[in-house]
Amino acid sequence: MSESSCSSWKKSVATVVGVAGTLAVFGVLTVYLVRANKPAPVGVARGEERKKLWTELQNANTDVLNNYGVVRADNGTYRLPVSKAMEVLVTEWKDGNAAGRAKLLQRLENSQKAVSYE
Repeated sequence: MSESSCSSWKKSVATVVGVAGTLAVFGVLTVYLVRANKPAPVGVARGEERKKLWTELQNANTDVLNNYGVVRADNGTYRLPVSKAMEVLVTEWKDGNAAGRAKLLQRLENSQKAVSYE
């Protein structure tokens, strides 16, 4: 082999070894960082706590969705059950989109009026 072909072969091998070494370092660092930053598994106690909070949230939402209630009594805003609200909406919009939209906008304007104490 000539001197130039030997040095180009050595350069090629050095480049391949350098690239492989760099990829190996990145791979090792990636595995280390993934393992170091993995959260601890959820224990039974935390699972029970989350289940309890979920149940409380569901019960509160069920109450709000299915029962009447007061939202703001000062301007006459009250909460209806979803089924009743759908019936009211269908009744108001039976004349078409324009009439239902007009009624909705009128209700919005009425709810935003300032209370006069005169």
